[in-house]
Amino acid sequence: MRKIVLYIVLITLVVGGCAPAEPDNVTGNPATVQPPPTPPITLDAAGSLPAATVPVAGELLPTPTLAAEPVAADNSTPIAPTTDDKAILPPPPPPTATLDPAVAAQYTLSAAPGVPQALIAAAQTIATNNRQLFQWVDDDPAADVRLTVNDGAPLAHWLYVVAAPFATVADDTTWPAVTAGWASGSSELGSLYVDPTTAAALSAVWGPGQAGIVAEDFIGRVWDTRPSWIILPFEALRPEWKVIRLDGRSPLTHDFQTDGYALSLPMTVAGQPDGVTAFLERWAGPSVNRDPAKLTRIAMTGVTALVRATAAQMELRGILWPGEEVGPVLQSADIAHMSNEVSFAADCPYPDAYGGTTFCSRDPYFELIKQVGIDVIELTGNHLNDFGREPLSRTIDMYAAAGMQWFGGGRDLADAAKPALFEHNGNRIAFVGCNPVGPANDWALIDAAGSRPCGDLPAQIAQLRAEGYVVMATLQYVEHYVYYAPPDEQAAFSELAAAGASVVSGSQAHHAQGFAFENDTFIHYGPGNLFFDQMDMMGTRQTFVDTYAIYDGRPISVELWTGLIENWARPRVMTAEERADLLQTVFEASGW
Repeated sequence: MRKIVLYIVLITLVVGGCAPAEPDNVTGNPATVQPPPTPPITLDAAGSLPAATVPVAGELLPTPTLAAEPVAADNSTPIAPTTDDKAILPPPPPPTATLDPAVAAQYTLSAAPGVPQALIAAAQTIATNNRQLFQWVDDDPAADVRLTVNDGAPLAHWLYVVAAPFATVADDTTWPAVTAGWASGSSELGSLYVDPTTAAALSAVWGPGQAGIVAEDFIGRVWDTRPSWIILPFEALRPEWKVIRLDGRSPLTHDFQTDGYALSLPMTVAGQPDGVTAFLERWAGPSVNRDPAKLTRIAMTGVTALVRATAAQMELRGILWPGEEVGPVLQSADIAHMSNEVSFAADCPYPDAYGGTTFCSRDPYFELIKQVGIDVIELTGNHLNDFGREPLSRTIDMYAAAGMQWFGGGRDLADAAKPALFEHNGNRIAFVGCNPVGPANDWALIDAAGSRPCGDLPAQIAQLRAEGYVVMATLQYVEHYVYYAPPDEQAAFSELAAAGASVVSGSQAHHAQGFAFENDTFIHYGPGNLFFDQMDMMGTRQTFVDTYAIYDGRPISVELWTGLIENWARPRVMTAEERADLLQTVFEASGW
């Protein structure tokens, strides 16, 4: 009995020792245990920060515990603490330091009207990366630092160009004509138009002008009001615009120099001196908008067939004689193209000026192709295999030995389908072409040389475009001896344009033909004969060499060299009257 009593007493003591103490205020919510607030740090008498308090070795600090969330008597929704509760609420978190850009930035930064967008974007990047220094403000004439035109510290030189719709006959103008046109709104080129940004830039340098200002559908409006001309920044050039030489100078040529070029405008920065200095120290934007290291010039030609009367004249006057006037145009290009429709045969006979249409060329004639500077040979022609397939294979060997590329035909079907690829000044160029009309013995086979059938050409164009190439596509289409392109020809060329070609050029045309623009594609249905003996029609004697200016990965302009074939072989430079007549004729045939 005594043992039972002792057990009861022991259990009572244990239970009583584990029970929590009764709080002073039993009616309030249980207090939440909080760590004591951190006292402010003060300097001691010596002016130093007090030493950190370190616990005695082996002494453990008490571990704080968190009280359970207060719950109502019926275990329902937790009760929120009230002001009457004696619970100690946690202190609010320290405020987050936020900078008001308008207050924190040391300088406001803006741009005057007329400053090019590329410079504005670079300035905005500086503001973004240096928020403590600069805050960008749109169109603020009172900004501390301001990009300007011709008013302040030098920042960049921006090149502007005189241009006109592509369907313009005139090629040149003069500086007095440009300034008079700015003052009056027109010149011998027609009415002058500019976009709003260019208007502001020119006004800052020349004072207010009378040019028409077009804010929307610039190309359409200017084309609809022909004769017309424009002034625009170099980077805004497109093939729809024809660059007009200013006092004989064109920014599309490699030898162009900006020194003394009146349309090179100074872009500047002005404002608070310290702010301008800080801005210039951080400036990494462009200093020019024309970098010659980004320019590639490609010359495209029409039909070459060194046979019959053309070959006879070469034998008589000299192998290089046909290229005397057109040669410099091809030689000045970075990539020069030729569509040579005839193979070199080892047993090719001496030419008959009045022979038929079964063609071969003698080996010495290859010197003409080399002398005019050809870099890439097109093999879509109809007469490649007139003397069998072996001469074409032999001819390709000659091209390869001379360092030339080829496309549109090849040693076999696989070789014929390969594009000719070039990289120049950062521009990636791909030449592709095909022959949709045959004859059948002209097409390449799995194991034999010939021209390329067209089957998968559109898909290849799309793939090359996706890989970043400027695609120069050619087509050996049906020969139409007219200036305009019939509907069937238009449809065939449009298919290659829709696939993504930047340029589509007709290699079949013995007769010069017109042009078209389709979205971003420039189409020339037929440059005409280059070296061939068809003298019976004016259209077969007239010839174009199209020089494409490729800049920073896209075509920006097309220059047209016009020639007239004489003596069955030699294209010469046209007179001004002959050129104007041809251009007007093909522009009208193009629907312009």
